[in-house]
Amino acid sequence: MKNFMKVVMVVWLLLICSNAAIAAPESSFPDIQRILDSGKLRVAILAVDAPPMIITDRNGKLTGSEVDLALDIGSKLGVDVEFVRTAETYDGVVGVVARGEADLGVSFLSSGVQRAKWVLFSQPYVTQNRRVIFNRAHFTRLRRDLRIASIAELAQTEAAATLEFGVLADSINEWMLERIFPQFAVKRYDSLPDMVTDVKEGDIFAGLHGELQIEYYMRRNPETAIHVALEPRARHPSDISIAVRPDAPNLLQWVNVYLANHVGLLESEEIVERYIKIPMESR
Repeated sequence: MKNFMKVVMVVWLLLICSNAAIAAPESSFPDIQRILDSGKLRVAILAVDAPPMIITDRNGKLTGSEVDLALDIGSKLGVDVEFVRTAETYDGVVGVVARGEADLGVSFLSSGVQRAKWVLFSQPYVTQNRRVIFNRAHFTRLRRDLRIASIAELAQTEAAATLEFGVLADSINEWMLERIFPQFAVKRYDSLPDMVTDVKEGDIFAGLHGELQIEYYMRRNPETAIHVALEPRARHPSDISIAVRPDAPNLLQWVNVYLANHVGLLESEEIVERYIKIPMESR
């Protein structure tokens, strides 16, 4: 009888320990536990592809540097990733995260003081510059006629007010252009290829965008270099971070630890090289 009671006691203790282990939270922080309980991490990315960060390949599979980063974050947390693709612009991605419709925004986002009013930003994980692209033939004529050597010098002439500069709508580059080159008229675009095409054809004089996407586009479309060039003097730093919903400060700290231990600070050239050969879905 004693042996039987011992067995019953051991089984009872094992059940208690087992139930306690099941009930115990996997995180001390409620904003992280919320994700673990749901079993999924909601990640906002652009609704439109933005190679090499967001790519739909020929098989219809979603890939690219930001997609792969988000999937790895989910893997490290031990949950699935649900991509929220409702935002057409970079500011739109920030808005999705600010409203709590996604836990993170992983869409090659620069921070900036305006966006930081709405979401938390991680430490940077990519370093790049904003670059100016311009129409070669048009700038050659301007250099000759105005006796100038750079875009900065052009901005100080009366001709600047007659020239259009392209930027992607609701991007950090739109604010940056207004700050560094307020003399130029601004034309807003929905995509980088549309903007580069207009620079190439002379419909606008120049454009401002991150060097990662510019380099990727130029390598995929080398014939563009016949008509379009990069201003070597105009380089404006634009580090890239992850947006975190405003009520998740502990998730932010976890993301920073993840980036420090598993990603570091990537150069834009690394990302271009990694994804340049992926065959994209034809549009």
